[in-house]
Amino acid sequence: MVKSFQYIYNDEHSLNQFIIENGLDRHPSLFIQAFVGNSPLDAIQELQDQINRLVPRSTLIGCSSKGQVADGKIVSDIVLSFTLFEKTKVKALLQEKSDSSKQLGIQMCQEIGQADTKAFIIFSSHLQLDVQEFLDGVSEGGGETVIAGGVSSDLPQKRHTYVFTNQQISTDGFVSASLNGNGLMVQSHAVEEWQEVGPAFKVTKVRGHIVDGINFMKPIRLLEMYLGERFVNDLPDSSIEFPFLAKEKNDSVAVYIMNVLPNGSVELSQEVEEGQEVSFGFASVQDIIQTTTKLLAQLKRHPVETHYVYNCVARRRYISEVTKQELSYFNRISQVSGFFSYGEFGRKGGKPKLMAHSLTYLGLSEGVREPIKDLKVDFQLTPETDAMMSLTHLIHTAEKDIQELTHNIQISEEYYRSLFDNNTDFVYSTDLNGRFNSLNPSFIKTFGFTKDEILGKSALQFIREEDTGRVRRHFYRAMEGREQYYDLPIASKNGEVNFFQIKNIPITVDGECVGIFGIGRNVTKERQFEKKITQLAYYDGETDLPNKMKFREIVDEHISRAKKKKREMAVLFLDMDRFKMINDTLGHWAGDLIMKELAKRIQATLPKGAYPGRFSGDTFTVLLTKDVNESTISDITDAIMKTIQTPFTYQGKEFYISVSIGVGIFPRDGDESTDLLRNADSALTRAKSKGGNNTVYFSRDMKEDNTRKVEMEAHLRRAIDREELFVAYQPIMNISDQSLIGCESLLRWHHPSWGMISPVEFIPLAEETGLIYDIGKWVLVESCLQLKKWLDQQADDFYISVNVSAQQFQHPTFHCDVKEALVISGLKPEYLCLELTETIMLHDAAHTIEVMNSLADLGVKLAIDDFGTGYSSLSYLKHLPLHILKIDRSFVQNMNDHTPDVAIVQSIATMGKGLNMKVVAEGVETNEQLQLLKQLGCDYAQGFLIERPMSSDKMNTYLEGRNLVPSQKP
Repeated sequence: MVKSFQYIYNDEHSLNQFIIENGLDRHPSLFIQAFVGNSPLDAIQELQDQINRLVPRSTLIGCSSKGQVADGKIVSDIVLSFTLFEKTKVKALLQEKSDSSKQLGIQMCQEIGQADTKAFIIFSSHLQLDVQEFLDGVSEGGGETVIAGGVSSDLPQKRHTYVFTNQQISTDGFVSASLNGNGLMVQSHAVEEWQEVGPAFKVTKVRGHIVDGINFMKPIRLLEMYLGERFVNDLPDSSIEFPFLAKEKNDSVAVYIMNVLPNGSVELSQEVEEGQEVSFGFASVQDIIQTTTKLLAQLKRHPVETHYVYNCVARRRYISEVTKQELSYFNRISQVSGFFSYGEFGRKGGKPKLMAHSLTYLGLSEGVREPIKDLKVDFQLTPETDAMMSLTHLIHTAEKDIQELTHNIQISEEYYRSLFDNNTDFVYSTDLNGRFNSLNPSFIKTFGFTKDEILGKSALQFIREEDTGRVRRHFYRAMEGREQYYDLPIASKNGEVNFFQIKNIPITVDGECVGIFGIGRNVTKERQFEKKITQLAYYDGETDLPNKMKFREIVDEHISRAKKKKREMAVLFLDMDRFKMINDTLGHWAGDLIMKELAKRIQATLPKGAYPGRFSGDTFTVLLTKDVNESTISDITDAIMKTIQTPFTYQGKEFYISVSIGVGIFPRDGDESTDLLRNADSALTRAKSKGGNNTVYFSRDMKEDNTRKVEMEAHLRRAIDREELFVAYQPIMNISDQSLIGCESLLRWHHPSWGMISPVEFIPLAEETGLIYDIGKWVLVESCLQLKKWLDQQADDFYISVNVSAQQFQHPTFHCDVKEALVISGLKPEYLCLELTETIMLHDAAHTIEVMNSLADLGVKLAIDDFGTGYSSLSYLKHLPLHILKIDRSFVQNMNDHTPDVAIVQSIATMGKGLNMKVVAEGVETNEQLQLLKQLGCDYAQGFLIERPMSSDKMNTYLEGRNLVPSQKP
């Protein structure tokens, strides 16, 4: 069996824990892939050292990367993928570029390839290593062996990127791993789907991989003409966006620009021939989805045990939502890992190839899994993806129209005239002075002018004055033989303005330009849709403020500037205190109105150089970029708190809101947006925990607290299974005769490394993470089972009291959970008492009363814990089926003859008797307190004076000492 574990690297301590917890250090065949992002050399060396010490028998390969995959999600952290094999051996090799790349590929197969090698995984440090030649060498030396992997970077001079093994690191080489064993089953696939965009060209001058001419032009000039200066400046990186599609028989092969030569020639990833046709290619999203869906359907029927995906950075950039869904579906079959590369390795047409804008897949198994029945594949296209598909289709279709139009002019005037007249897009022609000399019917229909009003007139008369310069430039470029695309607003005769996509092409006769053809299409709806997509993608719909994604972009942009100018900045996180109460009281519609008003107030207080945003819900963010210091930050936060505290008026009533603010300062609290935002958010969390309505600046101890909290959550999730949690019992005594009347179950946690952890620390964490429900259910069953055991041993009757959190009580199945605990244990309901906090009444009073009545009908006792410290109202108490009031220990411990606490305790005791309830005093530590409680009319007592909380074994001894259960000794 093959089994994989994905780990997001934090530090050596957590890595060691992960390895031990999953038994990775005990396995003889452990394969590790490390995707380290843009980590520097010393960080990679430290990671190598840790892996070699913690898992010395492992085989490691890794590389720099631009986006990592862990458990089917895209992350920016270092990712370690651990794969355990039972029948497979792994060998690794790092090769520096010193010989021909093809020879290196052959040598790699000879050194780590074997007769039973099923797959090679290969990473290249950058593109400038003749990668395709290396793959050709692998093909020659390794035959039909499956190949997967990718390229770490586009150009080595842009940034240092690395490949490495357990012992070696290189910035200029290949790292490879061979998977060897007859018991290993391998599945591989390459999802690479292209469609032609734009016209076809001919290769007119070529030297092997070097192309000197296309359509008798230097390739770099042709690329600039059709794809623009930005595309050319970003080569060869941008070639993965629009590669050449070289026509070969009945197929087209994607060919990538590997290098731009000083004379304007280009070096391609494979050889092309003179006279061969090439065109531009763009990824076909629809075909990609169809191919991936077929692959997933196959994997449903024959699921693998683990798999890796090596994805293109261009897919992450242009079809990110589709890519995320792909990874999610793969991860539902089995855990998936990988990275985003600048060129992927796989087999296409039987040969290993360097691909781009692709997903290369490698699935591994040593056993057979049952088919997966509950996986439904249904890709959901985002508006951005829909718009991209529509725009590509639009350009492709228009291009076909124009090509057909030009062809018809040359062949048949009659056929041309039919196409010209019946084209649904408007078509026109002008002379070399820009005067109209022909129009099709669609032109007349679109703009409402007659032919007499248009023909012979300059086209510039019908556009805005500010657009004339731009239109002239496109016109002259078309006269030079360069096709032109541009958007233009044009008014019809009735004054209505629409946006049109215009294409100009030269009309040539005997090789000379005699006029210009134009074709136009109304794209007003598309442009409005694109604008709406941008608004939806980057701005909050209620406040029009930048959303989380846009705000992060703003922060990134200003961090880049601040680093150059060595300036400080600050990020504020603002969270409205108890805003949920506004929504619950007034409704969400009113809450939205107040949220808009909040946004206006915040904006009104901000100085120049401040950028507000809405992060989520009732949380706002502010970036301060000018004159940032703690004094100016304090002035701004004071102004924000003051304006928010001004009452809001709704339907004639005033409502008050306060705000908590967390502050993170650049670069002190983070020199990257991720760290700065996270730390400002941590400061906000601290501000909320201090009661709200205050400002807190981030400090390093918060990071330590957060780290401790994250670690504790991970350990708490496994504490029950590891039997680290246990129930302690504290006796409850009848004050009048000092007999045992009950005992309280108290949850305790003994961690093997940290020792005893205070409930004050881990119970709030359990409530925050939602673990409290499962833990509370376990405590309930455990307590009932223990009491039933004591009662069966002929102990005197006494009840057991179990604490219930507000979250647990509000859970829809809580009543059923109580019944289930009683059934499992066989305990009668009257022996179980549930202790509820007063805060339970804050959530949903009607539901709370309904559940309490159903529990009372069941026969269970109900108690209010820590009475007097919360929100209990006598109007509630008299209607609730309560049996016991528990006086909070704070009143008992401060009690003496001259304090108000005596009067409080006496009042609660008197009220309890009036409501026919028993009164328990908690925290009794002295005989004086016990005697005073007796005088004040309390019924029961609990505290260290009677007994401390004890384990079940010690409670057995306690009961034996009171002769309540028979001795268990022989």
